[in-house]
Amino acid sequence: MVKPGRPRAEMLDIAILDAATELVTAQGYRAASIDAIARRAGTTRQAVYRRHPSLAHILIAAMGRRFGLDPAPDTGSLRDDLLAVQRNQVEFFADPLVMRALPGLLDEAARDSELGSQLFDAFVAPRRRSTARALERAVQRGDIPSGFDTEWICDLLTGPLLMRAFLPTGPIDENLAQLTVNAALDVLDVAVD
Repeated sequence: MVKPGRPRAEMLDIAILDAATELVTAQGYRAASIDAIARRAGTTRQAVYRRHPSLAHILIAAMGRRFGLDPAPDTGSLRDDLLAVQRNQVEFFADPLVMRALPGLLDEAARDSELGSQLFDAFVAPRRRSTARALERAVQRGDIPSGFDTEWICDLLTGPLLMRAFLPTGPIDENLAQLTVNAALDVLDVAVD
């Protein structure tokens, strides 16, 4: 049986995440405050703080709700597996909330190792694990030999997207997904179509 106050509490949780998303997307990370989030969500600062200790924690929860944790299916092809990861990453890094929130989140994570670990665990680690699993499956199928540096392949895939999220040197799009996958396959000595 559901307790009488539970659906209302869940609605407030969502309202807080939505309010933070709207404020950060419209005004940027530094312009958003717990007071503004509480007002927009129709609640109090105390109610917000009971759920989240800081703006950074609210935004990690909001991005988690939006993007989930594990983007990689098993398609049976290394190229297609890596493209699935990259398309998910393109969607993530091109999202207005992520583009407006990520610089502030990374700044705070640099000063708060616990927050940095939470951010890494929520968004970086799952994508790296997906890439590692795709590479392991390719080795098991005999598509590539073992002995490569998985961490470097992960960096090759994510680095250009992160760069463009911070410095708009070009679009974060399907073409970038294709280019980064081609670069990773080239390092793995896999023929690029």
